[in-house]
Order: sequence, then C-alpha cells, then structure tokens
Amino acid sequence: MMAVLAALPLTVVAQEMPRFDVEGHCEEVAEFGGSSHQIYNGCIQMEQGAYNSLKSRWANVSGRIRNHCQEVAEFSGGSYQILQGCVQMEEDAAGNRQSFSFD
Repeated sequence: MMAVLAALPLTVVAQEMPRFDVEGHCEEVAEFGGSSHQIYNGCIQMEQGAYNSLKSRWANVSGRIRNHCQEVAEFSGGSYQILQGCVQMEEDAAGNRQSFSFD
C-alpha cells in the first residue's frame, strides 16, 4: 500500500507540462535576429500558443513521447513550439509505423 502511495506523486509530476524559460529563449532568438522587439514578441506569442495547445492534452501523450520530446525541446533551449512539433511528428509516426522490405 505504501509503495502505491509513494508512486502516485511521480505519476502526477510526470504528467505535468515542463516549465521552460520562454522569455530567456525568446531573448536569445531576438538577439540572433538583431535584437528585434518584433521578433521577441512574435516568439512569445508562438510559444504561448504552443504551450496552450499542448497543456490540455499533455497528460494523454504517451510517456515515451513526452520524455523524448521534452529532451529534444530542452536541447534546443526550452521551446514549446519545438515540443509541440516533436509530439505531433512522433504521434503521426507512431500511427504510421514503416516496415523494411528486401523486395
């Protein structure tokens, strides 16, 4: 019984959306673009849209895809846009698994 209760918080935590430093990420993107306020604001808007879209369905994404895509998104500086794109591509690929043929 204690083992089950001890495991519960891990399950809940694993299903929470990761927290990225969006402002820091967008500052880096804007600096690369010549320190543009327009690029910064556009980045924030796109990150917010991706976050909002993923938040409602994050718990339904398989743990394998969540873990993989979170690593990909963190590697790129912590981007919800990249996280969302990765999740979409992985789910699409999982639903259309290819096979190899020697024909």
